[in-house]
Amino acid sequence: MILVTGGTGKVGRELVQDLQARNCPFRVMVRSKEAVKGFEAKGVKAVVGDFERPGTCAEALAGVKQVFLLTVPQPGTPRLEAEFLEACKAQGVLSVVRLSAMGANPSSASGLLRCHGACEAQVEASGLAWTFLRPTVFMQNLVQHFGPAVAKESTLYAPAGEARLPWVDTRDIAAVAGTVLTASGHENLVYELTGPQALTYAQVAERLSAHLGRRIAFVDVPDGAARQAMTGMGLSSWLAEGMLTLYHVFKANGATALALDTVERLTGRPARTLDAYLQENLGAFTPMKAMAEVPSQWPR
Repeated sequence: MILVTGGTGKVGRELVQDLQARNCPFRVMVRSKEAVKGFEAKGVKAVVGDFERPGTCAEALAGVKQVFLLTVPQPGTPRLEAEFLEACKAQGVLSVVRLSAMGANPSSASGLLRCHGACEAQVEASGLAWTFLRPTVFMQNLVQHFGPAVAKESTLYAPAGEARLPWVDTRDIAAVAGTVLTASGHENLVYELTGPQALTYAQVAERLSAHLGRRIAFVDVPDGAARQAMTGMGLSSWLAEGMLTLYHVFKANGATALALDTVERLTGRPARTLDAYLQENLGAFTPMKAMAEVPSQWPR
């Protein structure tokens, strides 16, 4: 039995569909009875469990041998994961597949990557078999974080400079996770996951221009303005600083610009291209009357 955590997120939703297609036994751990009902309506087994309430995890872990571990990076995450790992061992879990991030390191300049690195170290020390999946930036973030400004202002705002990123589709991450969870030979390995091409935000804007038939500009937002915009959208100061320093890592570290063949090697098919993703989601970048009140994410 496989337990999927984070099943309502970008990667988790895709992994649920992947495991359904594989017809293997799994359940999803969610925080509310309403979420349980939502999954069960789709024929997916679900159970209530909350990292912040460790006592609720035992039922979710009963009979589970493998766990897909996905948590939100924040200051308290390492402690919560440590408690969850103890619950895993107590329930006889054998292995953990953890969704991490490319560049994860307990000594990273980015708080986000330090958090992932600290959590990885705990998993390694737990005595459980483990596999770490380290994706780069999600293609899906383009719609969620940048779609409104592109649609309304024909502008892509980001404090990214000339950083080149091999954007990856969350469906490919989920396909790798499904492969690792349902096959042997992946124990104690780290897989870095990318798309097939590294592109700057300016190049992404060029591709959007070609697909949309209108010019999309890229604006490199200064750190101060980006920090103000992110906190203004409700991000905590810690997360806003973590995002800014993550962009610093992207700009300084050429390793994050490498396009790797990991997705194709593990799944048997090429990773999806950014152009294909954009073509699928043109509506999210197209001006509509309904978007008239959507604020820009970044100040000019």
